[in-house]
Amino acid sequence: MRKSDSARLSRRTVLGGAAATAGLATTGLSGAPADAATDRAVTFMTQLRGPLLRAAKTASSKQFLRIIQAHADVTGIAIYSLGSFKNGLERSHRSRYYHGVARYMSRYFEIQSQEYRVTGAKIISPSWKDGDSTYVDSKVDLEGGSVYTVRWELKQRGGTYKVVNVRVLGFWLAYFQRLQFEEFIRKRGGSVNALVAALSP
Repeated sequence: MRKSDSARLSRRTVLGGAAATAGLATTGLSGAPADAATDRAVTFMTQLRGPLLRAAKTASSKQFLRIIQAHADVTGIAIYSLGSFKNGLERSHRSRYYHGVARYMSRYFEIQSQEYRVTGAKIISPSWKDGDSTYVDSKVDLEGGSVYTVRWELKQRGGTYKVVNVRVLGFWLAYFQRLQFEEFIRKRGGSVNALVAALSP
């Protein structure tokens, strides 16, 4: 793996491409709200709030990685992130690629937590559904008094919820990640193997 390849992926932050992608990635949602008394999605995110807040306050990529591996649909996110190149992922490289994507996301959240210091977070009830997705909003407090909304997209996986996307500052992170990955692969002649190598330790 070339160091330049790894650096291009590991050092980018969300602000680098936010202006270019915000308009494309925002979506309107009009699904029906869930019954707050039996809102399993809000319960799921409320339980996840504590570990996420601790990881953010310590800016720990290891803690973020554990959360991602346990509560995110890493396989689904990883395949989505390949976009038009998804058929180029070799079966023998899948496990390595999925782990690399989880590590990439954990490093991203670590970098953002260092730059934007989180002091608190609140899950907002109720959730609402749109198709097979369920959405939950949270309010995040930053040092200095700033507050912003983070929207979580969840899907049912194996009897529980898994996080499949997160919207921050008006755009969806999985969409932004797909743009990055597709650009990286395209610049290397369509080689998904080059991406797998860059994401590997």
